[in-house]
Amino acid sequence: RQVHAVSYDVALVEKFCHLFRGNALAKETADGGFRPWRDENGTPFRANGAFFQEAILDHLWGQHHLGVYPLMEIEGSPSCNVGWLAVDWDEGDISLIHAVNVRELLAEMGVVSWVEASRSKGYHLWVFLQEDIPAQLGRNAMFAACQIVDSPTKEVYPKQVTMPAKGFGNGIRLPYALGRPQGRQEALRRSEGNLSLEEFTALASDSMTTRQQIVKIASLYQPPPSTRPIITPKFTQRRVDADFKFVARDIWDQGPTHNDRSLALFSFACSLFRQLYSPDAVLEWTRQCDLKWGQKFAARGASGEQQLRKLVDDAGSKMGR
Repeated sequence: RQVHAVSYDVALVEKFCHLFRGNALAKETADGGFRPWRDENGTPFRANGAFFQEAILDHLWGQHHLGVYPLMEIEGSPSCNVGWLAVDWDEGDISLIHAVNVRELLAEMGVVSWVEASRSKGYHLWVFLQEDIPAQLGRNAMFAACQIVDSPTKEVYPKQVTMPAKGFGNGIRLPYALGRPQGRQEALRRSEGNLSLEEFTALASDSMTTRQQIVKIASLYQPPPSTRPIITPKFTQRRVDADFKFVARDIWDQGPTHNDRSLALFSFACSLFRQLYSPDAVLEWTRQCDLKWGQKFAARGASGEQQLRKLVDDAGSKMGR
């Protein structure tokens, strides 16, 4: 593979790579689609390291148009991390309105985001992160922002929170490819016109979002009500819906009634087990309760996730599940 000979700023390429870091690279195919970019042995090229920088150089000034799969695996855990978040709207003319509404909402919460005119007729919104965060946390934050301004959430990245068995989840095209359609695949200025590659990379790198900012937004997410028919519970059932009651509902609606947040989350998990929720559902709802009422574990990264899982396992053992 030959990279076009160009004069480029090494620091700019490094910053661009850091903004869009991820798991695997995708490359545009002859039919305009995207597929994982693999070596001769079938191993996917990673969206980090020296090869990634070389590939991005080619994306910006060469022949290849690239995308990135965001999900990065966490050793010993089924969950994944991500280094950026995105929303993709392809709803026609109203897409720009949705994108700007979410951008302004995030700005009110101290988060800088970037609206990009995508390759054809839609718009992307990007949020770049100072550190990798759990995919579920980032996904919930983007859902929350879209919910507040009544924007569609059909295409929120990451689209998955665990690594699919047969692939990398869903990827997304990167902006600023050479040969892009005029005025497209570029970040918009807040006033008029588009940002150059150099302007965008510098500004985005200087205004990346913290984990705590994402935790705050994610705590506002309201899971949609269950549309499943109500069935008389049996012991063998394993519920996942949002219609929990009793102690769990009180803690969810009002928060902990004392200062021991671990005990409150333990009580919450026990209540869900009593109501025949599956272990996976109890873990997810307890994680959401933590995000909503204090973030005891969410702010601790991988160690916090391990502690949360142990708390739920202990609650399940106590309830005989």
